Amino acid sequence: MKLSDLVDQLELPETEVAEGIWEAARRRTRRRRTVAVGVGATLVLVVGVSALSLRGEPERPRPAGPDPTSTVTPTRYAREIDHSNTQRLLTPDLWARLDAVPALDPGATTELADDPMTRGVFATVEGDDPAVPVVLGVDGRWRRVSVPGLGLISDGRYTSPPIRPTEFSPDGTRLALPQPDSLVVVDLTDGSHRTYPMPGRFLSFAIWVDVSHVLVASEADTTGTVVDLDTRDAYPSRFGPNTAFTDDGALTWGGDRLLDWDSRPDVPTPANNGGGLNPYPPLVRDGIAVGDMAVGSRELGSEDPPLGDGVVAVDATTGDVLAYLPTGPGPGLAVLLGWQGDLPVLGLLDRTGEHSTMVIAAWDYRAGRLEPLAQTSGRVVAWNGPLG
Repeated sequence: MKLSDLVDQLELPETEVAEGIWEAARRRTRRRRTVAVGVGATLVLVVGVSALSLRGEPERPRPAGPDPTSTVTPTRYAREIDHSNTQRLLTPDLWARLDAVPALDPGATTELADDPMTRGVFATVEGDDPAVPVVLGVDGRWRRVSVPGLGLISDGRYTSPPIRPTEFSPDGTRLALPQPDSLVVVDLTDGSHRTYPMPGRFLSFAIWVDVSHVLVASEADTTGTVVDLDTRDAYPSRFGPNTAFTDDGALTWGGDRLLDWDSRPDVPTPANNGGGLNPYPPLVRDGIAVGDMAVGSRELGSEDPPLGDGVVAVDATTGDVLAYLPTGPGPGLAVLLGWQGDLPVLGLLDRTGEHSTMVIAAWDYRAGRLEPLAQTSGRVVAWNGPLG
């Protein structure tokens, strides 16, 4: 292998970074990257993959992960991205169109325990109490989720609200809220909650496997723990915070260029899902996978792909890149929220800082168009639309 080929495989730092909290958050994310470069030292590329033993894991459900005997190893992608599909859609016009969409900022609220809802469609936090989720019901009214003891998530250095884009159950009737040492599941239809202790786990992520199982993981984890909400049992799983659970099986897609299916052969792709402030699962539906792509290097003399992060849509069967939406040089400028029909829903921030409002938009990656659905002043949000 030529040294230049090896260097092409490394994710190099962007030439521009955001300041302040975004820079600190990016450093946290980069600690999770698995490539290390020693200056002046010999480069060693480790391609072996070890499988996590799952002794004692129940047969049902089976969130066990990729086949440990698989010989597929993440490699340099077999083809380059066709950059003619780069869609530069984050323009001032996007924010100018927000007058026609609702503002999802909490006004008058009632307590969920006193005023349950049939389904939640959006969640965020109020500025005066970032540890308390505020949920918009399909009926258009806001409820506060006041759970005794609910607090911020902390890794010992940073704190963040318990809101995650993955917190709504598939039917929108429950919230899965990670806590430093437990999982809290809130039933929106009656205001009740259950706590599942996870001592010493320092949970940061909660992802619904199905209606009765939730995968939880810590910030630096590549694997997780599945909690059975009915029996309260918990058991290890090979899946981690970069895994999406779909009707076609589980798909893991992180910082490498590989769509790692548990139910079919793995698919190499030119793209990655390694951008953003935190590891999150891709959005997957109807054979399409959408990720938050990190672009840290490009060919000399090329302007594409733009350095920084962006949202990418790929064919989940072939790995082909269908469209790329650059969001800017700073992390955290895009959030993968969910779906509106067959279109992915994104939360987008203005990288210039001129507009403080987050745009919640459906991305028509086929037509190269963003359709604003709502706006919010929040920065931590979850979407389970459409709105009522």
